Amino acid sequence: MSDDGGGGTGAPQSPGDAFALLGNEYRAEIIRTLGDAHGTEGPRPVLAFSELYDRADVDIATSQFNYHLQKLVGPFLEGTDEGYRLRHGAVELYRTILAGTYIRDASLEPFPVGADCHYCEAPIEARYDDRRLVIGCSACDREYSDTTAPPSIGDGDRDALLARIDQYLRHRILAFSKGACSICANGLDTRLLPGEELAGAGANQLDVFVHRSCDHCGAQQYMSVGLALLYDVDLVSFFNNRGLDVTETPIWELEFAMTDRHVDTVATEPTRLALRVERGGDELELVVDGDLTVVERSTP
Repeated sequence: MSDDGGGGTGAPQSPGDAFALLGNEYRAEIIRTLGDAHGTEGPRPVLAFSELYDRADVDIATSQFNYHLQKLVGPFLEGTDEGYRLRHGAVELYRTILAGTYIRDASLEPFPVGADCHYCEAPIEARYDDRRLVIGCSACDREYSDTTAPPSIGDGDRDALLARIDQYLRHRILAFSKGACSICANGLDTRLLPGEELAGAGANQLDVFVHRSCDHCGAQQYMSVGLALLYDVDLVSFFNNRGLDVTETPIWELEFAMTDRHVDTVATEPTRLALRVERGGDELELVVDGDLTVVERSTP
């Protein structure tokens, strides 16, 4: 599906140029005004100069307003015969501002997610602080997810919040599991790392971690083999045919994705790991190589 058009190049020459352009309250207000006009439906609207000036919450002369407006044309705005509209980069910036990523702080006290720890059976909890969303056991030190998230993720009632958290995590997991950075869309490097070689909290939770990292923006993700294969077509079909939709079940409820109890090393030269899952008396086995490519499939 294509995006909604828009033209031109003209990005700032450096990150410093971009931040310098945005470091002004009037320019930020111009972007906010055009973003508010866009709303949530349809193509990006074009506002004539006079309409943009009238809608913006500024108290400056039109000549000064036009000065700041023209600074944004090219890098962040597109100028047309009819007026001005946001370029795609500015739309992303506007949405980031609304999400509170840079201007809002939030925290959530730990609350239960409705499932028990796969290791000690104590309630699993979710908590949010300093832009870190953590899903972990309330009693032992097991963590099932630790990721960055904007403050807006904490809005709403708990049931809706948990559903959004699960889908937000899945968005990140799906991209990384398929070898694409969820931040910059760059390709990823993949390594299988023994837990004993890692330092820090959570290193002892798995015998083997899948580590995928982006050498472009620095984003990285540690996950279990089961979680990395969560969207494998045979795995999804296997569970779905036996009454479990793993694409909708909260990931913290899926033992094969949260632990490595279903993973065995079947060869070391070259590396081969087997994920074996069971349901309804049947078993599915997926064997992967060191790049997490499935090289063998055993289906019922």
